[in-house]
Amino acid sequence: AIAFALAEAGVSRLTVHNRTPARVEDLFSRLRRLVPDLPLARGGPDPAGHDLVVNATSLGLQPGDALPLDPAGLTPDQLVAEIIMQPAETPLLRAAAARGCRTQPGLPMLEGQLALMADFLGMRP
Repeated sequence: AIAFALAEAGVSRLTVHNRTPARVEDLFSRLRRLVPDLPLARGGPDPAGHDLVVNATSLGLQPGDALPLDPAGLTPDQLVAEIIMQPAETPLLRAAAARGCRTQPGLPMLEGQLALMADFLGMRP
């Protein structure tokens, strides 16, 4: 859903890192049907060169989880976002902030989704 939202929002390119190459290819196949001209690339754990970095994994939910990427590649001009709602400040967000990045925790995403669901169900005043 995140990749589709970014594509529909008009990103100029999209790089996806997943440990399972078949999942990336499946996602790219579906994205190409929606946005055929969007440049798509398979990435790795180095976030260098990207404006927006989104952790869409479960890494960070549990104490002691590894970071989903190498924070050495983060630069202050990047925005690093999480989908994890708890803890509000994940190890990734702490590492990104320490490198001067803007950060976005996951809870506001849930709040936005709840508002959209309430509208869809006719539950908002």
